[in-house]
Amino acid sequence: MEQHGVEQADNLSTQCYDRSERFLRWDEPLTVGLLISTSIITSLICLTAVLFIKNLSTPLVQASGGSLNLFALFALVLMCLSSCLFIGKPSNNLCMMQQILYALCLNACFSTFLTKSLEIALLTEFPRCARTALRWVTPSRAWLLVALCLLSECLFCFCYLHLGPDYVLPDYTSLPTEVLLTCSTASWLAFALMHGYNGCLAFVCFLCTFMVQTSGKKYNMARGITFAILIYFIIWIFFVAIFATLRTVLRSVIQIGTILMVSLGIVGTYYIPKCYILLLKPDLNREDYFQVTNHQTRLPRATF
Repeated sequence: MEQHGVEQADNLSTQCYDRSERFLRWDEPLTVGLLISTSIITSLICLTAVLFIKNLSTPLVQASGGSLNLFALFALVLMCLSSCLFIGKPSNNLCMMQQILYALCLNACFSTFLTKSLEIALLTEFPRCARTALRWVTPSRAWLLVALCLLSECLFCFCYLHLGPDYVLPDYTSLPTEVLLTCSTASWLAFALMHGYNGCLAFVCFLCTFMVQTSGKKYNMARGITFAILIYFIIWIFFVAIFATLRTVLRSVIQIGTILMVSLGIVGTYYIPKCYILLLKPDLNREDYFQVTNHQTRLPRATF
């Protein structure tokens, strides 16, 4: 533990002593466990990406977003790796990068879900205008929507940097003999805009998919998005409730755990079921099961 060089006296004592700095160190057993979990989840995402690359031209991968899946998986890998920024002695730059990287990576993933969710909503709820509107969410143009979402998030990140990014705040009151180094939020408005935008994207995806019905003979593509978004909201509710009451080094642990659980929840609910079909049920990997629609022909009211 590094020394902070600050002398402090107890309330009932006139003798001063040096207070050491407290933060989540790399050599702590809890940190090692978190790093192992990060490695496992990151490896799982990478293996999923490899499997999707091998089957990129198949109906399942194309119906779930095609190459957009690879972009989302890459964003999830970066999001898992960004959890390492919460380990070690914090600095102003690290505190700033923690929030920005997490927000951008999550936005990249949710923006790919948004294109698929809008496509599902158009086909199931608005079939009359689907022929005109679907051209904006087809694979070739879906990248424009993804880029627009990322650009909007970049603007919120710029506001976060301009109004006041997170900074290191020494806490002398939470621990009796140590100085707790934490990242404090300078502007809650900028923080709320940056992360609230991702919450809005997630809510739109949820609204577009949670009421979609499917027959027993068809794959429900909307269900995976619904469960992924639902897990995201549940994790964030628990995170806010726990994080607000903690004043120890466990705050960094909770932040890392939240990032890993969100990543695992998205992979487990949206991508792992598709990996199961690709590996163990290849006979289901056909167009009629996933209802891949030719947008140049008549668009039926489909279920996903």
